[in-house]
Amino acid sequence: MENLVIYCKSYIGDLDRVIELSKSIKTYNRDNIPFYISVPQEDIQTFKNSIPFFTDILDDRDIHQFNKGWVGQQFIKSHFYKLKLSRFYVCIDSDSYFIKDFYIKDFLVNPTTPYMVMDENNTMFEWTDRYHRDCFPFNPRESYEDDYTKIKEFFGREGKTYHYGPTPCIWDTIVWEELDKEYGIPTLFKIKPNELNWYGEAVLNKGNKFLPCSPLFKCFHYQPQYEFHKQLGWNEDDFKPQYLGIVLQSNWDGVNTPLKY
Repeated sequence: MENLVIYCKSYIGDLDRVIELSKSIKTYNRDNIPFYISVPQEDIQTFKNSIPFFTDILDDRDIHQFNKGWVGQQFIKSHFYKLKLSRFYVCIDSDSYFIKDFYIKDFLVNPTTPYMVMDENNTMFEWTDRYHRDCFPFNPRESYEDDYTKIKEFFGREGKTYHYGPTPCIWDTIVWEELDKEYGIPTLFKIKPNELNWYGEAVLNKGNKFLPCSPLFKCFHYQPQYEFHKQLGWNEDDFKPQYLGIVLQSNWDGVNTPLKY
């Protein structure tokens, strides 16, 4: 068993994005961290023929049978522990790519202590609080608070509301296995399907060893946010001092999201 791997749950619709992610891992992966991808069974051969770098392409069904839609992806990502491939895994989404060298030390403090993405989401909120009236029919802050409060209340935690993303996140397979045995991951996702916050709140509740860290990648949650930075002249090099990579969320409504910034 490895101590740390990189894992991406994907499907044929995101093939072009995973190709870019794979290229970036091949280029910047200085400690040769293994890279696993899982996809539906019918997509496996296409991925094997197309992806430039990977350790293995896995069948989603070997992880979890429910693989439909957004919630199905969460089931698979959270059940990766069942494969017993590693103790820790960097869970990364298809719409992400690295922009500079990275090492095991970027994800683990030491062989038994991971970093955990954990902040108050201020980087996103400082933008959406100012511009949401011009760009969206809703206030992202309000929807986030509602989602996260339900999970905090489940564990009886008081205090500030934290966000445990965006991906990539460093997850301990032991945490997911214990959550599944104690409550059942399907039961938790019925309350609120948010794998990032179930994991983070479980770590706080159980007292697992970790050190908090800011988001590892610069995430463009919304197309107007992306356009805002483009108009101001930001380029990839401007993000390198603070981030390991970039996320261009592929679900921008009615917009053909670019593969790279």
